[in-house]
Amino acid sequence: MREGGPDFSALRGRHILIALSGGADSVALAAMLADVREALSLTLDAAHLDHAIRPESAGDAEWCRALCRRLDIPFHTVRLDVPAEAARAGEGLETAARRLRHAWLRRVKDVVGADCIALAHHMDDQAETVLMHLARGTGPEGIGGMSETSGDLVRPLLGLRKRQLTEWLLARGLSWREDATNAVADTPRNALRLHGIPELEKSYPRFVEAAARYAEAARAESEYVAAQARAYLDAHLRALPCGRLLRLEEGAHPALVRRAIRAICGGDMSAERLRAVAALAEATRGATQISGDLYAERGRLGLYFLRRQTPAMREAPLAIPGETALPGLCAIAAKAAPPVPLRDDPLRQALDADALEGAVLRTRRAGDRIRPLGCGDRLLSDYLTDKKVDRPLRDCVALLARGDRVLWACGLGIAEEAKLTPGTRRAAELTCRYAYSI
Repeated sequence: MREGGPDFSALRGRHILIALSGGADSVALAAMLADVREALSLTLDAAHLDHAIRPESAGDAEWCRALCRRLDIPFHTVRLDVPAEAARAGEGLETAARRLRHAWLRRVKDVVGADCIALAHHMDDQAETVLMHLARGTGPEGIGGMSETSGDLVRPLLGLRKRQLTEWLLARGLSWREDATNAVADTPRNALRLHGIPELEKSYPRFVEAAARYAEAARAESEYVAAQARAYLDAHLRALPCGRLLRLEEGAHPALVRRAIRAICGGDMSAERLRAVAALAEATRGATQISGDLYAERGRLGLYFLRRQTPAMREAPLAIPGETALPGLCAIAAKAAPPVPLRDDPLRQALDADALEGAVLRTRRAGDRIRPLGCGDRLLSDYLTDKKVDRPLRDCVALLARGDRVLWACGLGIAEEAKLTPGTRRAAELTCRYAYSI
């Protein structure tokens, strides 16, 4: 550590809310920031949450108040019954404490108008985090540990060992509060801190520094893959009326596909579910549950992410001339036209206007039939199969129909009944515009 503390120059001119617990780490952070406040034009506030877990917690809050008075830092505190909230929410004590603490810090940040929240995590915390994530079987996203900047959170002390902070405090004659629960190996983090890392350091004396270097390298590579995955999603993810489609192209790296799947399904997706969906991406067909009513299905075009629900059939009377729409699916513009076939665009057709009398624009329903040009009468479901329309997309195909007779499966083909013939008296030109693309 350089003389006077770490380099805080990246925070120049910012309004910083310090998360102050009263422990050595956060006291060092507050005192160091106070030292450079004038030189870097910093505005400082400090916030302390009394978790009401230990009998001495109220004393910790008052101690922090006194420290902030000496450092001339505005102080904010509140007491919350974390054990009661953990019991109510069915959470572990640590999980509830972290959730409530971060919520409280962000409330104070908003009230005081701070730019960011400074946390006192250091290199030893980083090593513990890497080991905990490794023990849980995390992927590349987690093994990188904590970053110096994450949204509105900053961690200026990640490059320092715990002992460097305590030595700095002692040299300045500053004290801190000790949390007796930190000396009890009753949580995974405490067990690693008290036993796991000391044992590793017997064989690898610079293990903590090595773990921090590893985390930094892993995080840089993970961020690169994440950027590639975002670009992949931008190019390949399609919003559909029935859900979403991740188009899969040959040669896509499995790491990109896995990142894309996690981004679509959410960061809390279990490793088991991620493996199942990633395996489905390598298959030719199949389906797998993700969570609740969300599932993934492999189709010819890629991976569909769908909800288990029966889509309602929608319809609207066809207007000629005029525009007929099924919001979120498509719109058809119709006008009178000469009886000349149109062959350049499957979404633009000239049809027999008399055959369209009483027709509606709708989605499929059970029993639908179509007689494609030059073919016999068929079930619409068989026709869509022959057209290689993926199952999830079949409810997203716009149909012009009269009764159970499909006259035009928009973009796929027209029926014999609707085609122009030498005997056609009136023709209509119809143009279909889908609200989605694949």
